Amino acid sequence: MIVRKYDDIDWHTGGDFPADLDASHARTHIALFLEWAIRRGHESDTLRSLHPDALHSIRQGKLSGKDLLAQCCDDKLTSDDLSETGNGFAQAYYEASCLEDYVDLSDDDLPTLYHEPYDQKKA
Repeated sequence: MIVRKYDDIDWHTGGDFPADLDASHARTHIALFLEWAIRRGHESDTLRSLHPDALHSIRQGKLSGKDLLAQCCDDKLTSDDLSETGNGFAQAYYEASCLEDYVDLSDDDLPTLYHEPYDQKKA
């Protein structure tokens, strides 16, 4: 099976990434999606078998999607992280309009999207 990469913080930290922020801010929008998927049971069997404690901590609100993305997913969201249903949703939504929705829900008074704080309530 070919692994599909939906997002990667490296795609966001070059070019016009704000100099006043560390790279973890490029993780926010990716991690919110991943945390949302996990809270709904759409993580892969591989993620379940390799990181059961981290997934439990996500569901308990003790670990953020940002931490999981960094610690367990090498700062990338791939098809290996999601179940079949999760991948179907990601293919239809993440690539098409997830970032647009993130922009719509973001604080317009912030200098950039990367300044948006991580809020687990949005996951």
